[in-house]
Amino acid sequence: MESAQEGTNIRTATIYPAAINTELLDTITDEAAAKGMNALYKEHGISPDRVANIVAFAINQPEDVNVNEFTVGPTSQPW
Repeated sequence: MESAQEGTNIRTATIYPAAINTELLDTITDEAAAKGMNALYKEHGISPDRVANIVAFAINQPEDVNVNEFTVGPTSQPW
């Protein structure tokens, strides 16, 4: 909103990822949580390339277009 008010034409987008296979799982220190998350991601996790495709889509829009939000996740994951 501030960008639009100041006429800077800066585009922003928020990405809400679900089960995306990244190194984030390697940082979970609680054993029970890590076990549960690893099981979830093993069953439902998708490639980070999917998120990269979303980012590329947003960037490749014409300069006068802003896409504000994306929720990205595997089709097999219950939401």
